[in-house]
Amino acid sequence: MKVIAFCAVAIVCWASSLQAADLLSGTWTAGEGPEARIYVFKVTGDRFAGIVCGRCDDPASVFRIEDGRLIDAGRVSFFIRYDVGGPAFRRYGPYRERVEASLERNVLRLSARPESDASAAPTSVSLKRVVENFELAERPLPPGPTGGDASKAAAIAGRWVSPGRVAQQNWVLKVEGNAVWGLVCGPCTPAVVAMIDGRIDGDTITFNINHIDTPPNPDRQGIQRNVMTGKLPDAGNPNVMRFSWVAEQTPTRTGEIVMIGPVP
Repeated sequence: MKVIAFCAVAIVCWASSLQAADLLSGTWTAGEGPEARIYVFKVTGDRFAGIVCGRCDDPASVFRIEDGRLIDAGRVSFFIRYDVGGPAFRRYGPYRERVEASLERNVLRLSARPESDASAAPTSVSLKRVVENFELAERPLPPGPTGGDASKAAAIAGRWVSPGRVAQQNWVLKVEGNAVWGLVCGPCTPAVVAMIDGRIDGDTITFNINHIDTPPNPDRQGIQRNVMTGKLPDAGNPNVMRFSWVAEQTPTRTGEIVMIGPVP
């Protein structure tokens, strides 16, 4: 009977994590207009990562969400790594903020404090979903890019721009070892910010653009990824990168993108 009871509890916890994953995945925001703060969460199993930005075309205002954990159907926890800024950067220098959150449909309430200072008073903020009532219809994806050589990667960190069909595309690229992460937006409003993640391997850079819930699309099934592949800038033309892209679920959709940067 004890074994049966344990299995029943495990099943309930697993189902709760799945429900939390469905409700958390995607884009959230606090505030309005240019000062809006945008959060994007990408869930894998009972763990998640993401980004937070505001303004989202400014590399100094783009930070990584890491070590995210789904606790149950209504609670999550994660850390925000403030590497070059943040609300308490002058006091702590580079630091991580620990966030505990309660999750409801369309509302995420955060309580945060610096990880290294248990005596600091917590700050609270309430987020709302950008795409109201969105729930991720999970669909298995191939693993993202991993591994590689980061010896030439530092030069690409920063903001890059490229022409877009509607507006200029702004790319914020951040580099940690051989990993590349950041965002693309254009215009940089909550409904079009997309998280990117990838790797450097020698002279090649590969990353995914993750469309979770934005731009809104009622036909989307699971995360839609565009896979970008290009070369690091060469010495003769250090401010240009050229990429080809393919829609992972629809390989006939392809294109090319030229990025100029890094720019102020």
